Amino acid sequence: MQQRIDLDRARKGLAIVILLGIFAIAVISLLTFNKDTISALKNVRLIYIGLAVLSVFLSWLFSAIPFYILTRAVKKPISLPKSFSIYLGGSFFGFVTPFGSGLVPAQIFILTNDGLSPGQATAVTSSRATISSWLFVVLGLVIFLAFGSKLSGTARAGLLSIAAAAAVWSLIILFFIKKPGSAKSAVARILERPVFLKLLGEVRLNNMRARLNREIEHLSSNLKDLFSGANLLAVIAVFVAEMIAWSAIFSVLPLVMLAFGLQSNFAQLLFRLFLLFSVAPASPTPGGTGLVETALAGLLNGLVVKSLLAPVIVIWRFLTYYLIILVGGLIVLRLIAKPSSAKQ
Repeated sequence: MQQRIDLDRARKGLAIVILLGIFAIAVISLLTFNKDTISALKNVRLIYIGLAVLSVFLSWLFSAIPFYILTRAVKKPISLPKSFSIYLGGSFFGFVTPFGSGLVPAQIFILTNDGLSPGQATAVTSSRATISSWLFVVLGLVIFLAFGSKLSGTARAGLLSIAAAAAVWSLIILFFIKKPGSAKSAVARILERPVFLKLLGEVRLNNMRARLNREIEHLSSNLKDLFSGANLLAVIAVFVAEMIAWSAIFSVLPLVMLAFGLQSNFAQLLFRLFLLFSVAPASPTPGGTGLVETALAGLLNGLVVKSLLAPVIVIWRFLTYYLIILVGGLIVLRLIAKPSSAKQ
């Protein structure tokens, strides 16, 4: 585990997450905290906080189910508890690395530990990401149709960018399915650069090239199988699971607001959350820490009174971000401890 996943990078990312998060919340609290905040905290309705926690756990369940379904489609089934480990353990690395760059490699590694080949693991993770991107395109189109006349030029450009990113990702997947030979040629051209020969040496470079060619073939074969007519029901089931998972995540903020007696326009809140979730992965800070809190404070302008901004943001961010880091981190520690115990 230690050799395949950069734990030092994860530790540094986690430290940045904690420090930036504390700084952002401290600034927001200093600017908005007053006696009305204390009064609201005393009268918070815990039933809505409980429902928000339930929504978070529901989102975890339906985010794990796609791994459960897709591993069966590639004939390497895993259990639902292991599916939770893949989702939460992978999310931990995604949340503590810039641009979420650690998410997919961690998920692939955990899947290979569960008996899948690298090609099968890559097919499962890339298929899930592709189907999730389709969901965001559908949601973006619904929002565009509902709010089209009220959207600014920047908002429209954002929606179009999200759709374009999903389209590019789908084209890449299609490229690997239809043109594995061209994909291998593209990889070969990249590996022909002198820097790789200097870093790896001729023998290791040739071995890497041969292994990548094999995995591209396996990836193409598994993607073809996953997106074939025989697995249409599995693809639909994954799409539905992703839809339920994201619906649960989107419901957390309204429930936290209701806990403080705040009524709001749900449609407007949905639109603003969609923009936030779409832009957050592009943040250079791990998990968008600092930027997400600040952006949410701006997005809630006019929907949440100033005195309640800090508690609403803190509770929402803890439930949708830091709680996953905490649980995902524990799962990662358990995965790391397994090889050590076996070696001893």
